[in-house]
Amino acid sequence: MVLEKRLPAVDKRSNVPIYAQLRDIIQADIKKKRIRPNEKIPSENMLAKEYGISRMTVRHAIRELQNKGWIFTKHGKGSFASSLTNTQMLVKLDGFSTEMIKLGYTVHSKLIEAKKAWFSNETMDAYSGLQEEKQNPLIVIRRIRYLEGKPFAIENSYLPFLIGRNLLIKTFDEKFSIYRYLEEEHGISFSCADHVIEPKRASPHDAALLGIKSGTPVLFISGVTFSESGEPVEYIKGIYLGDRYKLKVSIKK
Repeated sequence: MVLEKRLPAVDKRSNVPIYAQLRDIIQADIKKKRIRPNEKIPSENMLAKEYGISRMTVRHAIRELQNKGWIFTKHGKGSFASSLTNTQMLVKLDGFSTEMIKLGYTVHSKLIEAKKAWFSNETMDAYSGLQEEKQNPLIVIRRIRYLEGKPFAIENSYLPFLIGRNLLIKTFDEKFSIYRYLEEEHGISFSCADHVIEPKRASPHDAALLGIKSGTPVLFISGVTFSESGEPVEYIKGIYLGDRYKLKVSIKK
């Protein structure tokens, strides 16, 4: 592509690192479609010359954009703007909405149901993961997740009754976060999650909610999120569009 002059230019007197300024400029160009999905972005040499900065600084900005899913690299061909079909879905303890907003996407959720549930074939995995006795009810929150206005996931959150019961009378707006609620209302801090990821095909019911064909490939994620004290707090079952999204998992010792 031909490099066009971009505004604002980097401010070398700013307290904001130059690589971060360049990263934000390119990210804004991609988000506003000035660089189209799958379009090649300018080379390191072109960017360094355009902004009067070092290739090392450009490389730092490019690496951050790649790590955040805004661009992808083809060996020997350069870097290209990601489309939603190349978006990396990050599973982190920040929660879905927080993480996607950090990446610059518009997100919202739609509540399908909030209910009390008892031990059954459908909920036995949640009871086991949460280490709950069969005589105790669970709270189930079922939501559709939207990214850039399009449905891309169905999430079922199972919570112990004592910490989830007030959610039955809670008003869920499009930005409601269960994690934020548990942190603010119950003082729960999260430490880690133990999730299993499996390839599956969408059932007719889930396909209808997601606006896809029955049998479309999806990612099925299930598992437990733990508090800092080691207590299981949430069991999740989630269906994510596996034909349009990648999953990025960071593993740390």
